[in-house]
Amino acid sequence: MKTDSAPERGVAAAGASADAAAAQPDPRRWWVLGVISLAQFVIAIDSSVVNVMGPRLKDAIGLSTTGLQWVMNIYVLLFGGLLLLGGRLADVIGRRVVFLAGLTLFTLASLGAGLADSESALLTARALQGIGAAALSPASLSILVTVFPDAKERAKAFGVWGAVIGIGASVGTIMGGAIVNADWRWAFWINVPVGLIVGAAAVALIKLPKPSGERPPKDLAGAVTATGGLLLLVYGIVTSNDNGWSDWRTLGSLGVAVALLIAFVVVEGRSAAPLVPLRLFRSRSVVAGSLGEFLTAALMMPIFFLLPLWMQGVLDYSPLQTGLAYLPVSIALMTLAPLASELIGKTGPRNMYLAGTVALAGCVVMLTRMPVHSGYWSFLLPVTALFGVGLVFCLIPTPVVGTSEATDEDAGTTSALLNASTQIGAAFGIAIAVTVLNNRMASQAAHGATPHVALVHGLQAAFTVLLVFLALSMLTGIFGFRRGTTAPAGAEDGAAETPVARSAEHAVAAEPATAARSERIA
Repeated sequence: MKTDSAPERGVAAAGASADAAAAQPDPRRWWVLGVISLAQFVIAIDSSVVNVMGPRLKDAIGLSTTGLQWVMNIYVLLFGGLLLLGGRLADVIGRRVVFLAGLTLFTLASLGAGLADSESALLTARALQGIGAAALSPASLSILVTVFPDAKERAKAFGVWGAVIGIGASVGTIMGGAIVNADWRWAFWINVPVGLIVGAAAVALIKLPKPSGERPPKDLAGAVTATGGLLLLVYGIVTSNDNGWSDWRTLGSLGVAVALLIAFVVVEGRSAAPLVPLRLFRSRSVVAGSLGEFLTAALMMPIFFLLPLWMQGVLDYSPLQTGLAYLPVSIALMTLAPLASELIGKTGPRNMYLAGTVALAGCVVMLTRMPVHSGYWSFLLPVTALFGVGLVFCLIPTPVVGTSEATDEDAGTTSALLNASTQIGAAFGIAIAVTVLNNRMASQAAHGATPHVALVHGLQAAFTVLLVFLALSMLTGIFGFRRGTTAPAGAEDGAAETPVARSAEHAVAAEPATAARSERIA
């Protein structure tokens, strides 16, 4: 009879002990969620505040129309373009280090934005905010999943996360309306004390193992092609309504972007230490989650952007009234997100996502029939309520799906892929909707329509285009999302307790990308 030697038994016991310790969830995980959510809450507020502060900024420091557009655009350009690099750095250098570095840069840039007294100073500060967010976001999301290894708890964390981000967007809109006639600098300065609190709490609470990978990625060619391709792609999209889709600058930017991204795929296939392992693109969950993020952002961000044009341009709402009109969205997020987090383990991400698209379908169909004159209770209340319900049920399952098969080694990179999908989807959706709006308004004006009627008909046409994104979202849910619970297909018990996270927030971050165009449209 064969027996184990004492050394073998000792090694086995030590290994089992280590595995058991590693499997234990961090007792501070809910505090960590609060700290990370607070950081993203501030980013969401900042994005929304800037969105409604445009005219005030023009008057305060003499911004040109082009400068105002780039105060909005430069943030999302650098945020979206640098996400993959930020995510990979989080995996290689360490998520805590990259999180704190991004938070520090974002906080200092917010201070600088509030102190800005010229167009160039404000643009520089906004650019630095975008760079900081590109590091902060994927690092924070991968931290979130690292401290929530249990799939059910992770789903609850996503619910809290989504609610906080959505509420932040609504609060930011209300704040922007409230301070529009006060000191605009507080729209940025509010980030500074919160950034200091979050930084101190993160140092005390977030304790992660050192990354097992190499020091910063040696895949320089991959970093250059991916970053350059994403920057030019986002640039071409966000400037398309100023230059025109057929303009050589738009076509040139998009053409070079596609060429660089193709080169990126070729480079990654040959690299021994790729910036983005190509195996991620062979994962059904990662692809489906990314498509879900892209299409949801392309659908919802035009609603965030275009609906205020009707409120202020037709109904004569003030900025504060416009912000308050979005309260049903916040209420839906606050009340339904905890419920959705509990239900997703029973319904599965697929069914929940499809339920969200049905609610959004009701919202969009109503918007395609937008009246020239209407009241809040008969039109805006049901529209915003359906919008809020749809957001909850679409934004919670997509990160659950997208991260369900990612390994801990690729946590930051997977998060960055999902975030980049959101940024690009938001920019693309707004660009398409605004193009349709402008064309229909010009046609209506040529036929003698009044400005109000032309705007309403233009908005109806723009919202009709969103039905295409809605149909594609439904198809993604049906054919891309697996049936079942939050665990990946074929996983054994606990197999879903590995991976990475991502969230709704960036849709909101992308909102300012083209917000300054409202001046020209209205």
